[in-house]
Amino acid sequence: MRITPIDIQQQQFNKALRGLDRREVQSFLGLVAEQMGELIRKNDEQQVELRRLTHELDDHRNREETLREAMLTAQRAIDEIRENAKKEAQLVVTEAEIRAEKILHNAHGRVTKLIDEINELKRQRVRALEELKGVLSTHQKLLETYDADPAQNKDEGTVTVLERLRPPPPPVFQGVDLVSSNAG
Repeated sequence: MRITPIDIQQQQFNKALRGLDRREVQSFLGLVAEQMGELIRKNDEQQVELRRLTHELDDHRNREETLREAMLTAQRAIDEIRENAKKEAQLVVTEAEIRAEKILHNAHGRVTKLIDEINELKRQRVRALEELKGVLSTHQKLLETYDADPAQNKDEGTVTVLERLRPPPPPVFQGVDLVSSNAG
């Protein structure tokens, strides 16, 4: 059982023959009760302060834990953002390389096509010149034949003269047979 200052002040003692001085006992009990009351008040105040400090400490621990979790979350987010940025940068670089390769491939294809077209035009030019030379040569021979023997030309038909004069075969240009390359 807990003794309070009031219990001390109200404590009654039995009287004895040669007992103690009542005033002295009462005075001492009052002094003890007063000091005990003061000690109890201080103890209560310290208990209240202890609860307040414990509650404050718990709050600080909770805040610390929350901050620690927030920092970890932020660090994870930063790492994830950094990793995503690296992946995105790599993807952009890869796409750019693919586009560049396509552009180069298309350019090479166009160059090859233009070179082929230029070579074909050169072949056609050579063929046209050779055909024209052949036609001119044929006409030249016809004229020479016609001018050399005008009397014979009257009896002979034009068909006979043409059968004797055939155009020359087409020329071969840069190691390519123009007749067979046009057939394909």
